[in-house]
Amino acid sequence: MHSEMSQDDHDKIFEMILAGWATQAVRTLAALSVAEHLEAGPLSAHQIAGRESSDPDMTYRVLRAGAAMGLLEYDADAAVFSGTRMLRVLHKDSPVSLKHFAQSAPAETYWLPLVHMPETVARGENYVTEVLGGSVFEYYERHKEAGRLFGAGMTDVSTPVIREAVVAIDAADARSVVDIGGANGTFVAELLVRHPQLTGVVLELPQAIPGVAEEARRHNLGRRMTGAEGDFFVEVPAADIYLLKFILHDWDDESCRTILRNIRRAMNPGARVVIVEMSVAQNAVSAALLDLLMMTAFAGKERDESEFERLLEAADLKAARITPLNRPYQLIEAVAA
Repeated sequence: MHSEMSQDDHDKIFEMILAGWATQAVRTLAALSVAEHLEAGPLSAHQIAGRESSDPDMTYRVLRAGAAMGLLEYDADAAVFSGTRMLRVLHKDSPVSLKHFAQSAPAETYWLPLVHMPETVARGENYVTEVLGGSVFEYYERHKEAGRLFGAGMTDVSTPVIREAVVAIDAADARSVVDIGGANGTFVAELLVRHPQLTGVVLELPQAIPGVAEEARRHNLGRRMTGAEGDFFVEVPAADIYLLKFILHDWDDESCRTILRNIRRAMNPGARVVIVEMSVAQNAVSAALLDLLMMTAFAGKERDESEFERLLEAADLKAARITPLNRPYQLIEAVAA
């Protein structure tokens, strides 16, 4: 019995060790648009390779790995692959698409620092500057396409959470909302569609502003939604609602306190701060692993409720309501203390 259990444990650990290659296989399936190619029906590896100008044999080997992982099915007699329900998640038009995140998260921006995790833990500081020549955000300044893919990937991850969050936000008495570091403004756009009395501003870096304008056009929001170049470490606009979605986890505690204090100074009377983040207290694998990404590539971390409450308290704010979203996400609504 002991040897059987030991072998089972061995096999599980062996698969965990190889999980990095599985991640890169998923990334490659997304990059080859396999989900889109198989939407109309089964295809051979040669047919997909022909459409993507990729190597036929290597394309087959990646597809075979995808089949072993349950993303594809393979008909050996006809030598064709077909997609499973899981593969649909890598389709660009899926309502829960992770196509862009599958390509951006395992790219060199995060994986080059990641291989230094043992050294990071030993010295208490990550290796981002050594391997990227600066911070992740500075890297994206120099590599525009990688930055664009990162933005699209974050939209992938955000979209299902945003749908839940906008329903949970009571904005009936508000007139203005600022999306702090909101990328192309998907969050604020959805909130504006739901609440016609609102106007919204996305506070972002200059390179994100064109994306904000495009998002506003896509939602037919006209002048109700605009982008504003700015630095949330320096100053933020006045508003009734502030949106902070996946922002605080990028930064260390002192940086978070600076962001929150700037918001506190700018808040209109009765204004609220809406924070959407993961909670590591829920013991979800996704939160624990994403925390390691923050550790190796950023200065931030995933937090639990008590840690958010301490950050708010330091900025003269307090949590008025915490709403669970799809695990492990949560919405924290804060007001002036």
